[in-house]
Amino acid sequence: MNILLVEDDKELTATLTRGLYEEGMHVNSVSLIDEAKSYIQMKTYDVIILDKVLPDGDGSSFCTELRNNGNSVPILMLSACDECDDIVDGLNKGADDYLTKPFRFIELVARVRALSKRLTNIKSHILKVRDLTLNIMSRELKKGDKIIELRNNEFNLLLLLMKRKNSVVSKTEIIDYIWNMENFIDPNLLNVTIYNLRKKIESSKDTKIIHTVRGIGYKIVE
Repeated sequence: MNILLVEDDKELTATLTRGLYEEGMHVNSVSLIDEAKSYIQMKTYDVIILDKVLPDGDGSSFCTELRNNGNSVPILMLSACDECDDIVDGLNKGADDYLTKPFRFIELVARVRALSKRLTNIKSHILKVRDLTLNIMSRELKKGDKIIELRNNEFNLLLLLMKRKNSVVSKTEIIDYIWNMENFIDPNLLNVTIYNLRKKIESSKDTKIIHTVRGIGYKIVE
C-alpha cells in the first residue's frame, strides 16, 4: 500500500513513517502542500494522510482542490482541533475521514486500511442504475447526458447505494461507511445528505430512485 503523508511535525512524521513501514506500507512524507502536489503528479497513492494546518496552506482547501481536479484517492485528515464545525468542514470539503490529535497509532492504521478498501473492493469503476452513470475514478455522475455535481458525502452515499442496488442498506452501515461511526456527530447529517442527493438525481416526473425503508435504512431500486 502506498501512502502519502503530508505533515509538518517532524517528530510525528518520523513516528508515523516508521510505524506504517512496519505495517507493510510504503510512505512518502512531505511537509508542504506544494510538495504533495508534485508527488501526486508522479505517483498513485492508496491513501493520503493530510494535516489540516500546514505552513503553506489549509488542508481542507487542498482536499477541495484535489476533488475538483478529479482525484478520488481516499484522504484521512489530521487535526489538533476536535470542534464539531471544524470536523464537518473538513469532511464537507473532500476528506473521507478525520482523526484528532493526539490519536492512537493502531486507530490510524485501522482507518487507513479501511479507506484503502473503499474503492479497491469495487470490481468496476463504472456503476449504472437507470439513467444514472457513476464513474468512480473521476467521481463524475451523469444523469443521461447531464453532469451532476456531487459533494463528497453525497458521492460516497450514492456509491454505497449503487453498489448495493436493490438491497436495503442500514442507516448504521451508511453512517459508518461515510463518516465513521465513532466520529459521527450530527444525527441530522444523514437526513440532510439524503435530501440533497435526492434533489440532484430525482425530479418530480421520475419514479423515486432512493427508497426509504422505514426503521431500517435506504435502497436504490433498478
